[in-house]
Amino acid sequence: MRQTVLFFFLFGLFPFSVMAQKPSPHPILRSFTALKQPNGVNLQWVIKGGQQCFGIRIFRAGESLLFDEIDHIDGVCGDTEADETYTYFDSNPLPNTYNHYRLEMGSQGFTDTIQVFFEDFGTDGYLLVTEPSAGQFRVLFSNDNNRDVVLKVFDISGKLMHEETRTANDFTIRPSGWQSGTYVFRISGVAQTDITGKFYFSGL
Repeated sequence: MRQTVLFFFLFGLFPFSVMAQKPSPHPILRSFTALKQPNGVNLQWVIKGGQQCFGIRIFRAGESLLFDEIDHIDGVCGDTEADETYTYFDSNPLPNTYNHYRLEMGSQGFTDTIQVFFEDFGTDGYLLVTEPSAGQFRVLFSNDNNRDVVLKVFDISGKLMHEETRTANDFTIRPSGWQSGTYVFRISGVAQTDITGKFYFSGL
């Protein structure tokens, strides 16, 4: 089984909603949403009837919130009478982190920022992150349906070391006081088969 160990910090990974939406994203917009799909993120926004702008620029940022323009729509946007819907598919979102999106509606300023988590966990179905300075491990996985998830951690002899249940798309394992060695984790409730993996704790 593949174990992925990344030495970096992920900021604010909490249970997330697949759909991100704000009620008043911009004066000329009726809605602005981001929907995670298996191969990317689909953006959709609706310009209110009777409202128009000249050109739309699409921006994306990671956790740093440093936005880059990823595409643009030229020409007059919107309709003088009816609502008009626009979609944009981001086929290259930043993996295993929150993607933040906003639009610049011509000369009428930026929309609010919406965010959606996009995961790419490969065939194992999880990502194991080591946070050495905190002495802990974080396991990330998909939980698009916001189900209650059970985490169990065992030592190599099969002794249960830790158990918790919550609605989550990540768990943090803090093996303070544990003996050094290999530990096995099992995550139940997000798929027909359990997610299993292992990690090595140095005991330091």
